[in-house]
Amino acid sequence: MATSLLNLLKPKQHKTSLRKKVIACIGALSAVLADRQLDTLMRTLLADVRQAGSKSEKQKYIQCISTVSRNVGFRIGQHLKEIAPLFFQIVNQATQEDVSMEGDNEKDHEVVENCLNAFECFVLRCSKEIMPHLDELCGIVLNLVAYDPNFYDSGDGQDAMMDDGFEEFDEDGLVDSDDDDNSWKVRRAALKVLEAMVKGLPDRLDEIYSKFSQPLIARFNEREESVKLDVFTTFGEMAHAAVTKTQSSFLAATSMDSTPSVSSSFILEVERVQPPKERPTSQHLIAVIPACISQLNKQMRSKAAKTRQGALTLLRTLSECIPQHVEPNLPQVKDELLRAMKESNSSMRLDSLVFIRHLAEYFLTATTFQQLAPELCPLFLTCCSDTYYKSIAQALRAIGAFVYTLRPSPDAVSSELKVMLPVYEVLKSKLLATDIDQEVKESALECLGHLVACTGDLPDFQPGIQDCLPSFVERIKNEVTRTTAIKALRTMCISKVQIAAVGSILPAVGGTLSQYLSQNSRSFRQQCLDALVHLIKKYGGGMPSETIMQILGDMVPFITDTDLYITDLCVQIAVQVLATSPRMAPQVIERCVPAVLTVCRSPLLQGSALDSILNFLSRVAHHREHCPFEKLRQELSNTSFIATAQAQAQRHVIGTLAKGLAAVTTSSASDVQKAAVQHFLESVKKTSGNPAPEVMHQCELSLLALGETGKYVDLSGVPGFCDVLLRQLESQQDEIRLAAALALGYATVGAMGTLLKVVIDNVQQAGAEAQKKQYLLLTSLREVIAIGVAERHGSRTLAEHLKPHVPRVLPILQQYADSQEESMRNVVSESLGHLLTVDQDAVMQALTVLLSNRDRESWRTRAAAVAAVRFAAAKQCQASAVLPLKEALLTCLGDEELQVRKAALHSVNVVCVSPTCSEILRDSTDLILERIKEDSKQKPELIREVDLGPFKHKVDDGLPLRKFAYTVCCSLLAAYPEQIASPALIDLVLQGMADNEDIQVICCQLLQDLCSFNFALYRIVGRVGDLVEPFDRCIVRWIKQVQAKQQVGRSLKALALPDP
Repeated sequence: MATSLLNLLKPKQHKTSLRKKVIACIGALSAVLADRQLDTLMRTLLADVRQAGSKSEKQKYIQCISTVSRNVGFRIGQHLKEIAPLFFQIVNQATQEDVSMEGDNEKDHEVVENCLNAFECFVLRCSKEIMPHLDELCGIVLNLVAYDPNFYDSGDGQDAMMDDGFEEFDEDGLVDSDDDDNSWKVRRAALKVLEAMVKGLPDRLDEIYSKFSQPLIARFNEREESVKLDVFTTFGEMAHAAVTKTQSSFLAATSMDSTPSVSSSFILEVERVQPPKERPTSQHLIAVIPACISQLNKQMRSKAAKTRQGALTLLRTLSECIPQHVEPNLPQVKDELLRAMKESNSSMRLDSLVFIRHLAEYFLTATTFQQLAPELCPLFLTCCSDTYYKSIAQALRAIGAFVYTLRPSPDAVSSELKVMLPVYEVLKSKLLATDIDQEVKESALECLGHLVACTGDLPDFQPGIQDCLPSFVERIKNEVTRTTAIKALRTMCISKVQIAAVGSILPAVGGTLSQYLSQNSRSFRQQCLDALVHLIKKYGGGMPSETIMQILGDMVPFITDTDLYITDLCVQIAVQVLATSPRMAPQVIERCVPAVLTVCRSPLLQGSALDSILNFLSRVAHHREHCPFEKLRQELSNTSFIATAQAQAQRHVIGTLAKGLAAVTTSSASDVQKAAVQHFLESVKKTSGNPAPEVMHQCELSLLALGETGKYVDLSGVPGFCDVLLRQLESQQDEIRLAAALALGYATVGAMGTLLKVVIDNVQQAGAEAQKKQYLLLTSLREVIAIGVAERHGSRTLAEHLKPHVPRVLPILQQYADSQEESMRNVVSESLGHLLTVDQDAVMQALTVLLSNRDRESWRTRAAAVAAVRFAAAKQCQASAVLPLKEALLTCLGDEELQVRKAALHSVNVVCVSPTCSEILRDSTDLILERIKEDSKQKPELIREVDLGPFKHKVDDGLPLRKFAYTVCCSLLAAYPEQIASPALIDLVLQGMADNEDIQVICCQLLQDLCSFNFALYRIVGRVGDLVEPFDRCIVRWIKQVQAKQQVGRSLKALALPDP
């Protein structure tokens, strides 16, 4: 069939329409051809191209190859080494002939267009195979995006071409034979290739930006309108690729690297979201943004509506991606922006409103917007009366973002804020209307929340607020709008200004939110509880007692260990009631304390829920008249219920109860504290020689309670305190020894001036014969360091207390870095990592000595030293502290000892996701990936055979290392997607799919993460054929395991991963 179709292409007498149908048919057929048949087809077509006697004949074969490439995708990659040089030769000859005014220009242009269309497909679907030809392709595209042989450059420069009276290049004799000119097809096809390179080659973005940013801006003067729109689209794709998008909400909490100066003075009690994070490769693009906006401003004065629309759409794209670089140029485009907002074209009005909203959400300089307010705000109001519902919704959202620029902080009230007064009338009408679009209703509620948060305390705005609040309450009660209305209420509550008008709606709003807690939707219940937390925190003092009682009654059933996040929010409500309404303390204690104590006995309690419960217990302890300390102590000291629990669960519950005891103890009066500490000490003393489980549990609880209390209260002056703890280090019970070591470390934090010296002295005095005791003492020291170097003790930081003792501690840690016991080495590594933030110079010198020992027998010291990097990065130490160890870390990745490589991989895994240290490995990803690929291979020398008597079993000692190598790949992909999402990663996945089942699951997860990056999808598409077989093999095996009831949970989880 393929041969017959190819024969139809050869005779010249066939009509053009028939040849086009034949080419389409060959393209469809190629998708189902076997590899051998496809190879024959491509060889035939390439031979026909070379033997073609005319340009029209050559064109049809090139068009056929282009059609086949679009249909077969990645399968054509093996032929690129022949296709690419041939197409380059054809393109160069055609364009050179055209410049010299020889040959059939029209057919030449179509041939070049077909070649470029094929290259577009190659870049997207065969990114690995196109790499050897990429430099030449970039050079050709760079020339062809400006290819216009019929245009004569006068040499006056771009600015002379477009002045204030901008005219298109359609007069003055600049263009010859415009009607017959189709060179625009070449320019458009070249732009498509460039767009494909931006999408499909993320690792070459730096080169693409440096080569094409300026030339592309020069093409904003393109004389063909359709091509000019493609120029705008291509530049927009470059802007999208330059950043990593984040959540677009300026009320959400920011990341760790947010700017404190911006958030600390913001009018809301949350940090503003930062603009999308720029990729390191984007600097060349950022540098040309001022020139880009200057040219776009001229394009927006064009007579052509499509050109104005395209320029404004590109401005909108830039405001979404890099608003901080667009804002300084806002005054430059002000006039055209105002004109666009008055346009009859609804799309231009929408783009203008979205442009303003994005810039206002991420504003840097409020005065820039305040100067525009008198002209912009009336236009916002005009758009709110538009007939198109999307224009109304966007105008309301723009107002909600813009108002923060008029009052960025409580004290910075701009004189222009009064222009927002008429907005309340508009909002009132929108909130009362029942026949408007749902999007408009939601936008009006969001706008009201932002507007009240900024103007709620200003007298001039009170009448408008009072008019809107009744309808706002009705929207909270409405099932359709309640979710958005509750978000708006939360926005009002997190404002730093006191909104007196809210007091009038407290009973209605509080009661409604309380009733909503019985809804089945967990997310909606969570939203209601969150709103109640902020409502009571801000206005709880003015809330009626009946409303608070209703809230307490409805929320207490949700204080359980089945949903800790909901429990956390419920306990926060109880804390806020105690803080803002002390009169309600008896009711809060009566209703909430039993439920909280029940949760304290759960082995699942942890995280923020535990922190909230400890805060609640400490506040309850202040109300001794309603809840005596002794009652709380007895409830928290009851360990009888854990007798049947597993050992790990017992340890966790005892630790939680100890934290609770410490919380109520430290919040009580000094006489109560002394009595409680004495009780704990007596409980520890009377357990000697009594191995009963209940007695041991009480002793462990008392030890930990002493330690937790000692974090906040100096217990060094209590008679016999140190002796009791040190004596328990020699107990016969492992749990008691560990609890005593932890308690000694915790207590040292609160008595650094005295107990730290005791700990260090005992570490030095314990010799080799007391290695177990020395390990416990090192555990105590580790806890002292690990609790946090930023915590303060009086007027001195913990680091200042520790630094004088570092010279005494380091020799001990260096000594035990070569310990045979892995647990001892782990303590040493953690201590060294934490000490790196205390005394960088001294610890760096010690680590350098440990890492420089390359003897085969000293692998333990290298493993311990390189593991210290992990703990330092986990503590978010400065990058400058870890940077000197970078070379040693990378060297350890290739160490001959397996345990050293594993420790190095652990450190890389932590460093690459650290908010402070991740950048130090960015330029070493190729080396890391190469080492990971080596460690991920199955090595026969690491497989040993174990004789189990009746049969023999093979043990793969390299499996843990391989599993962790793939896990590190997941972390690297999340941290450095542009560098890691490469063809080499796909090869790694394919290798892992033939390995152990656990590794196959990780590879599926890795591939799923890879699919979440748009720019990486084309890499995956190009290797789909390679991935099908291993996936099919794994899926069949997992299905069989499910049917045979073997490892059903893991198999089902693995089956779910490949599903995009």
